[in-house]
Amino acid sequence: MAGRIDGYTSNPTLTLSVRVESRIVQLRQNEGMPRYASPEEPLPLSAERATVVFGANPLRGAIIRLLALNSEGMTSGAIQRELNTTYQTVLRHLQELESAGTVTADAGEQRQGQRVIYVLDTDALQSALFGYGEYLFGK
Repeated sequence: MAGRIDGYTSNPTLTLSVRVESRIVQLRQNEGMPRYASPEEPLPLSAERATVVFGANPLRGAIIRLLALNSEGMTSGAIQRELNTTYQTVLRHLQELESAGTVTADAGEQRQGQRVIYVLDTDALQSALFGYGEYLFGK
């Protein structure tokens, strides 16, 4: 049976839940957060909880989700306009996702002046999620 010691619960699940809910409230109250740090649309509660628990970047999640919803791919400019954030931030996330093998681009090394289409590699994303889950559960 879970008890309370000095104002803290001895139930780790309840403690985590309370801390996550508290952090979500803090994030929602931070109206002054720069646009480059968070997507314009609020996240569903389950996604918001996961963002807090795993320390994930909400904007990167929004970029991945947007690419998942647009399987034909999108340009960095279209993503920037859709998410109403800065172009440089979107491009940095796309470059990191491409480097990790989760996003592919239809351009080679010479990208200047080209219209680059970014596409989500859903198999690579699912593999990364599965691998992280295996790690978390000690498998």
